Amino acid sequence: MKKIVFSGLMGVLSLCISGCYQYVAEHPEKSKAQFYEDQSECEKKARAYSIERLQEYREGEEIDHSRRCMRDKGWNYHFRK
Repeated sequence: MKKIVFSGLMGVLSLCISGCYQYVAEHPEKSKAQFYEDQSECEKKARAYSIERLQEYREGEEIDHSRRCMRDKGWNYHFRK
């Protein structure tokens, strides 16, 4: 029983590490080109917010602000197999 559980966990881990699962954004009405436009705008907003607050952004914080902006624009993030 332990071998089966261990094998299953190793299989899932190897899929994640190998890149088979990707974190992607989807919008029901917008194209991939519009994704890049929205992403660029949201990244600029996140950087401007950082400069305005005179804070040194850590990488994760900028990504969080950018993704929040993208969600506000209707983009949904999920793992793609």
